[in-house]
Amino acid sequence: MIAPFILSAVLLSPPSDPAPAVPSAVAVLTMDVSASAPVQGPAKARSASSRSQDHELSLHWGTFGIADSEVLFEGGFEYRFPAIEVGELIDLHPLVGVSLLGDGGTYVYGGARHEWYFTDSLFLAPSFGVGIYQGNGVDLGGPLEFRSGIDLGARVSEHIEAAVGIYHLSNGGLYSINGGAESALFSLAFGL
Repeated sequence: MIAPFILSAVLLSPPSDPAPAVPSAVAVLTMDVSASAPVQGPAKARSASSRSQDHELSLHWGTFGIADSEVLFEGGFEYRFPAIEVGELIDLHPLVGVSLLGDGGTYVYGGARHEWYFTDSLFLAPSFGVGIYQGNGVDLGGPLEFRSGIDLGARVSEHIEAAVGIYHLSNGGLYSINGGAESALFSLAFGL
């Protein structure tokens, strides 16, 4: 960046001996270009944007049916793929997951989530999914169910995030019965 100014000063200065001016300018340019070459140093700490390139495995557990009279244990896992850029501001993480209920019910789903980082560690992550529910006790109206929710979390180390979240599961009126249920979950996500 400074080379054009040095080159101009050398070429416009009154020459005492015109022959050496060009070699000295070439030497200055060569030194300046080599000085601006990137230097490989130690790896930097991971930023929120570098997390978007990771595969993650999230384990979750908590309660299913928090607004109902019958509250059940819920546990499961979610596999998150690296983010796909949808626009300049939004990266979506495709995901697949399984939730197991205390009454033997199962929900297998796929979907996507986005993480908004407020600081280097704090984030808010809305998500949406669709999947198949098979239940023994809770009647959600039919097998096709939609899952929407939001997590509030923090990165606790370079490869681990912890979050609390609330999710709503319902069929969106596809069946005559649209029971719906809410879950309150704690999750730990591990970068792979």
